[in-house]
Amino acid sequence: MADDLPIVVGTDGSIRARYAVLEAARIARTHSLPLLIITAHSPLFAITSFDPEPTADEIERLETILSDSEDAVRDRYHDVSIELGWRVGDPSAVLIEASKNATAIVVGARGQGAMHHMRVGSVATKVATLAYCPVFVMRSGEFNPDGPVTVGLAPEETSLRALECGLKVAAAEGTSLRALRAHQHEAAGLCNMLEGEHKEWLRGEIKNSVGDTQKQFDEVALQHPDVTASFVHIQAHATDSLIDASRMSRLIVIAPNGQSLQERTLGSVALAVLHHAPTVLVAR
Repeated sequence: MADDLPIVVGTDGSIRARYAVLEAARIARTHSLPLLIITAHSPLFAITSFDPEPTADEIERLETILSDSEDAVRDRYHDVSIELGWRVGDPSAVLIEASKNATAIVVGARGQGAMHHMRVGSVATKVATLAYCPVFVMRSGEFNPDGPVTVGLAPEETSLRALECGLKVAAAEGTSLRALRAHQHEAAGLCNMLEGEHKEWLRGEIKNSVGDTQKQFDEVALQHPDVTASFVHIQAHATDSLIDASRMSRLIVIAPNGQSLQERTLGSVALAVLHHAPTVLVAR
């Protein structure tokens, strides 16, 4: 993580946002970084006669949200350096812009839209997808605060970014790391195939792919001798494996598909984990 840029957290004053603010303060304290708490005034731009600038009453409301958040942090982490600020704009756009000058963004998982099975709100999903820095998505749920940091690995090179990020977090948190490589095809298809040349070829391809991932893991882990790190290969679907692991982990770390704007979207596994795991870090 960066040496001096703040941990930025967005809040709307809700209970879920308060949990995210306190987690952001804990992260800031752990990494000896300042904390920037932001709330947004989102005017109705579709109404052309509407003045986008907030009224005096709205400014008072925004400042109350910020001061209440600061008080909550001071009660628990009195030594954290705190800056407060409100912005005009869509909350997701405000946080994405703030991510350009942040060590990490922290958002709460609200998920109160019409699609109830989607447990992360649109703001968190947009920020996790488009931010320029790592994004923590936090919800109060069933997870192990004393458990390891679990990183989801895949053949794509971007998963190494998740591993590097996870190792740094594990070092700061003083915990271990478990790198999880799940392989659906070996569990779902290989065991049902007839013995023969094609099955032997597929078995070899799977072995080589997992072996390459473990070799990459070993090379990165060697650069972090202060972290106890292990590589685990599971014959199961990656989504199920990571969601199950989240209940025994302090944090699940995942990565987007690529670096460019067109490739920064989260894949199906990452999105599923984002919507169901209690604490997720999207690496950048």
